[in-house]
Amino acid sequence: MATFLGWALFVVFFVLFFNILNLPRTPLGEREGMQLWHDSLGWIVGVLCIIRLVWFAVGPRPRSPEGMPADSFAYSRAILFMIVLVFSVEFVLGLFYAWGEGRDVNFFGAVFPQLAETSEGLRVPTGYVHSALAFYYLMLFTIWFVLGWWQNRRYGSGWRRLFPGEKV
Repeated sequence: MATFLGWALFVVFFVLFFNILNLPRTPLGEREGMQLWHDSLGWIVGVLCIIRLVWFAVGPRPRSPEGMPADSFAYSRAILFMIVLVFSVEFVLGLFYAWGEGRDVNFFGAVFPQLAETSEGLRVPTGYVHSALAFYYLMLFTIWFVLGWWQNRRYGSGWRRLFPGEKV
């Protein structure tokens, strides 16, 4: 289950990431289709991340690879946990940002009801943090890969361990 969940999250986020890069570059009058994809893929990533957080809490804890100290393995698990947590928080903030600007939140055309009142007081802080967290998870990805490189070099833990869905 964890392997499927990891790969599904990776693939959907990868597609969403290209949408994230292109959405601000699209003229305002032509964003509707991209916004629909952004909302829909964001829903999928958000729900998968929440499931993954639950899996972190109740699922079986993997053992560290042979030769790798448990503390070093726990550090890489903590970074992965933070990446998933940031995605989950970003999902919730994205919902409130959309509601704050009075925009419908879609899931492939199905409209999710607005649960918060349209207001600048909601739109501005949630929109800013929603955007700023993208830089934070890019930093976490960098730490994840640098740590994985170091663990592979130091302990011979293997590169495959960094693939989505591996036991981390």
